[in-house]
Amino acid sequence: MSSLREAQKQLTRDRIVECALELFTAKGYAATTIDEIAVAAGTTRVTFYAYYPSRTELMKDFMGRVNSVLERAAGAGQPSTARELVEVVRAGRMAGVLDWLESRAALWPVFRPYLDVLEEAAALDPEVRALMDGWHEEVISDIVRGLQLAGRFPAETHHIRGTLAYTQLDYVATLWTRRKLEPNREHALEVLADSWYHLLCDDA
Repeated sequence: MSSLREAQKQLTRDRIVECALELFTAKGYAATTIDEIAVAAGTTRVTFYAYYPSRTELMKDFMGRVNSVLERAAGAGQPSTARELVEVVRAGRMAGVLDWLESRAALWPVFRPYLDVLEEAAALDPEVRALMDGWHEEVISDIVRGLQLAGRFPAETHHIRGTLAYTQLDYVATLWTRRKLEPNREHALEVLADSWYHLLCDDA
């Protein structure tokens, strides 16, 4: 009975998140009410708050789902890490970089909508802003860790290299998911991989 109850709770949680994502995407984070989400999910405001005491808690669930899709997990000395990204940067091979970027791009339709809502929420909620800033830094730290393990480039340049690499990736993902008529969209990953290789791998 306990496992059945937990499964039912997870179904309710998933339904709330699914409906919230649809409404936030269609109407915007600020314009969507808790009552609208509850009605869309076939539940009540009371039930919503039983699962998510605040909008911020809902955004934390959004972030958890992003990390789950990306297989980001707890790492030594840091809250989350993507081991594949660390290894790709450490190995420093062009083919590996492109393969990793292509694997992430295949997941963009799944997790980018969550990140879009999180970025919108971050503009209004300082706690969500801190959550997003911390997540960005986690990704950058993975890149830095790869550079450290490889002993590549001066240590004082690692963080800015990681920051630039992440910013490029985020921008290309935005082009890919929002601006579908971008003229260079089909070549974006190849160009991004080339940029990453020179920024992170080619220490000639």
